[in-house]
Amino acid sequence: MNIQQLLSQKISQAMVAVGSNADALVKPSAKVQFGDYQANGIMAAAKS
Repeated sequence: MNIQQLLSQKISQAMVAVGSNADALVKPSAKVQFGDYQANGIMAAAKS
């Protein structure tokens, strides 16, 4: 298991824990100033 898979698994678990069924799309960050990875789908879950 690599770090991206681990992050995806943990973020998915957290999203299920708060009642969201959105996917945690973890990928390398597009902009280095924002960190190594980004988790798309979090904002969509927050808005619902």
